[in-house]
Amino acid sequence: MIAASIFLIVEDELLIAETISDFLKAEGCKEILIAESVDEATDILNSSKIDFVLTDIALGKEQTGIDLGNLLNSKYHLPFIYITSHADKAMIDKAKHTHPKAYIIKPFKKEDLLVAIELALYNLENSPIKTEESEELIVKEGRALVKLHHQSIVWLEADGNYTTIHLKNDKRKVIRIALSELEQQLPSVDFIRIHKSYLVNKKYITEMKSGSIIVNNEELSVGRTYQQNLNSLFK
Repeated sequence: MIAASIFLIVEDELLIAETISDFLKAEGCKEILIAESVDEATDILNSSKIDFVLTDIALGKEQTGIDLGNLLNSKYHLPFIYITSHADKAMIDKAKHTHPKAYIIKPFKKEDLLVAIELALYNLENSPIKTEESEELIVKEGRALVKLHHQSIVWLEADGNYTTIHLKNDKRKVIRIALSELEQQLPSVDFIRIHKSYLVNKKYITEMKSGSIIVNNEELSVGRTYQQNLNSLFK
């Protein structure tokens, strides 16, 4: 699968970029592009077909890999991995909100990088399918594919690599997809993260209390890091 993908490496240290490129070439990947800055990366993204991006965070320019990560999510809708020397909590907190597929600390081993890429590509291949026109989420339930209209989903609850989807009329579906993957598939205009374990349809929030909300007659805890985003709904 790696061999069939077109990669963009965004790294201002040429030696590191070439090392990563050599790793990918050894796996049979023949199409690899390299950029040294966010501006150069966006030029490539606007003119070339890219499947996957590997980016440093500190690029030595005004814009960082975090800025690029936001663009990859909002504009280009491409999966990406951060490869960085930043291991501090503040940077990780910034990075995680851009939804990277992995966060790899330099110096890294070839095997760690390739495993992260392989897992990311596998999860993309097996992730739920979102159809923009019908506003439906298509998920695997056993061997069947099930369509769920966005507005039929009340809230989602994480349980490790599984997620329980709570639907209208007190129905539930348990699927083997992590909540973080589903969060990327559902529109942020309709859904909001209120806790590391909960993603909620804004339409069904009826009341906000101190540290919790009421959703379809259920009281759900609100994580402190998500409180500010939730407060904006009640202004």
